[in-house]
Amino acid sequence: MTIENFQLQTTTPQQFDTIIDVRSPAEYSEDHIPNAINLPVLSDEEREVVGTLYKKESKFEAKKIGARFVSDNISKHLSGILAEKEDQWTVLIYCWRGGQRSRSLGIVLSEIGWKTHVLEGGYKSYRRLIVDKLYEKPIKHNIIVVSGYTGTGKTTVLGKLKKLGEQVIDLEELANHRGSIFGSRLSGQPSQKEFESQIATLLENFSEHRPIFLESESNQIGYLKIPPSLWQKMKVSTYIELYAKIENRAKFLISEYPELYENPEGLLQKIKLLSDFHSRKLILTWQELVKKGQFQLLAQGLMAEHYDPRYGNSSNHSGTNRRARININPRDTKSVTRVASKILERIRLETIS
Repeated sequence: MTIENFQLQTTTPQQFDTIIDVRSPAEYSEDHIPNAINLPVLSDEEREVVGTLYKKESKFEAKKIGARFVSDNISKHLSGILAEKEDQWTVLIYCWRGGQRSRSLGIVLSEIGWKTHVLEGGYKSYRRLIVDKLYEKPIKHNIIVVSGYTGTGKTTVLGKLKKLGEQVIDLEELANHRGSIFGSRLSGQPSQKEFESQIATLLENFSEHRPIFLESESNQIGYLKIPPSLWQKMKVSTYIELYAKIENRAKFLISEYPELYENPEGLLQKIKLLSDFHSRKLILTWQELVKKGQFQLLAQGLMAEHYDPRYGNSSNHSGTNRRARININPRDTKSVTRVASKILERIRLETIS
């Protein structure tokens, strides 16, 4: 059976039983086609050995030892995850640019009798699709931005909208970061490329005939940047503004960030990072509130002195794009449900009119 070349038209090809990424684990970890599994023909260490040998000593010797590594790894895959595949199994294989690594596995699988495709251009062709969608072309979807001061429960409302069956992109979830100095998570952030892949996949799978809801953000979440096409769309999109009493917002933040308040030493260090923005006196005041365990006063102070002024100054929305301003108690599940229903009612009324 011959190997067939495959040209990628979408970011999520559905016509194969399995998509195999034969690149090294480090390459796969940075980014990969959605749902692809990693069956490397060269490990990270082996790839480094072959590359160094190829550049500095002998191309012939590099190819020889590379062939040995590849043969050993393909043998392991055949006795492992591929051992139970039936004769009608179909597979798409890709490497960095559709070269020797993908064809080395492709030849073996096709000779066995499986219907085997190799992606033309490899991962690079997939990445070109992502760049085209998120950097070069405007986004056609109707975006509805949920905005509001810190602590108004924007992410919670998005979660409720998603449960109600709406199309939602939770950028902070995709970025694994809550979007502020206090928002980092121990598990770290994905790569910029993986972040963009997740966004592009959602956009491709979402209908252009229904709105997509997302949260108002600055153009950077942690160290990840919102890709230009989405960022430009967000700035001109319709938005719904949430507002709440600062006391309710403070209580909500304490409940949402337990890891901060359970680690006073870590919280003190994070507050110190605000020294470039505020006087030493104010920083010491906040740190004293931490030491006394007065976390609600701390949260209110941070919002009043740091987050709220910055939100007002950095708002990317024109007032003419605001469709509603809705009061919320983010700690009350009934209030969150009511707000989500109000947002949908408002959007549907505008669609009808």
